[in-house]
Amino acid sequence: MPHLLNVWHSVSRRLGDAAQVLLLFDYDGTLTPIVPEPGEAKLPPVVTHLLEELAAGTKFLVGVVTGRSLADIQGRIGIPGLIYAGNHGLEIQGPGLDFVHEAAVRLAPIQEPIAVKLQEAMAGLTGAIVEPKGLTLTVHYRMTPDSQLERVERAFASTVAPYVDSGSVKITAGKKVLEVRPNVDWDKGKAIAKLSETFPGASQTLFFGDDLTDEDGFKVVQDSGGIAVFVGPARQPTVAWHRLDSPGEVGQVLGLLTQL
Repeated sequence: MPHLLNVWHSVSRRLGDAAQVLLLFDYDGTLTPIVPEPGEAKLPPVVTHLLEELAAGTKFLVGVVTGRSLADIQGRIGIPGLIYAGNHGLEIQGPGLDFVHEAAVRLAPIQEPIAVKLQEAMAGLTGAIVEPKGLTLTVHYRMTPDSQLERVERAFASTVAPYVDSGSVKITAGKKVLEVRPNVDWDKGKAIAKLSETFPGASQTLFFGDDLTDEDGFKVVQDSGGIAVFVGPARQPTVAWHRLDSPGEVGQVLGLLTQL
């Protein structure tokens, strides 16, 4: 898996040949470093400036595809003209696009009682944060001591199990996060495919991500001839064919993209 900056000459040629590029990023761990408290994850000013510059031109359609809620990511970035795909693409807004997955909306009311029960189950556990996100919810446990990790995972599994058994929800896992999602056939890959259909003028797609939930997106992008970039250590398994070491290097690539 080559480091993107080591093969930038050939990659930039592919991007330069495209009339328009769909340029997509995960947020946490990709555009901004992972932090203990999810509310503290803020874009570095230089990254904000570069995204604004790219979004202002015609070469790139810039978007963020994240597990955060749509309202959260819009408020956190706040750049007009971007494509914002929240809750792993269950809700998307952008230029001429306003999409919400209908089946997820129908299943959304079940999220509230699950959140209440999870908050009760996690009450005695250090560092576990239950974050309701409307269509989904997340339990963050990055700040939980190692001695309590198994208890968090057991409490989560036992609380959510009846809802999984009923067919209403499914669970997914990421970097010290556990998620409850509606049991619908949707993920970042399908969200990116929808964006490609919505914006057919973009003949090339470039997608950056760092977590397990980005793998579906990597596969869809590469299967359609695009470029997928995993952000993180080379030892971590991924289907992406390119990698970067850190969000700092993503910032470097943003600077290079402004020169195309």
